[in-house]
Amino acid sequence: MGDNRKWSAADFAALLWVILHLYASVHAFGYGLYQTYTNWTWVLLTVWLLGLLALDAWLYAAGRPGLLRFVKWYWAFSAAMAAIVILAAELGLIHDVNGILIFGVLCSFLTPMHQLLAFTWLLLKWLADLPGIVRYGGG
Repeated sequence: MGDNRKWSAADFAALLWVILHLYASVHAFGYGLYQTYTNWTWVLLTVWLLGLLALDAWLYAAGRPGLLRFVKWYWAFSAAMAAIVILAAELGLIHDVNGILIFGVLCSFLTPMHQLLAFTWLLLKWLADLPGIVRYGGG
């Protein structure tokens, strides 16, 4: 109420991308992480990726320091969360349904994990002709 700062187009674009990100995360997770993806899911994930790249380039070129700082912290948080989950899995700290698993799943919706896994599994299908879920499940 004391701040009369007006929202710019970059602010609105960032907010729209956050909404798209949360929707795409829930959608990707709900469809079984690649097992039952439809064409609509791939279109959504492609729009998500192109939107992310465009927004990052726009914020960098526009020199919006506040939003750019948020994007840098977002990617640092995402990388840290991925490292923590991988480390917890490698150390055997995730057993059935425990606090670490629940925390990891909740945080995965904030990070681009589900979307990037889908693209990784699609790449594995193109390169090795096997779904990524089979590759990870068989390991």
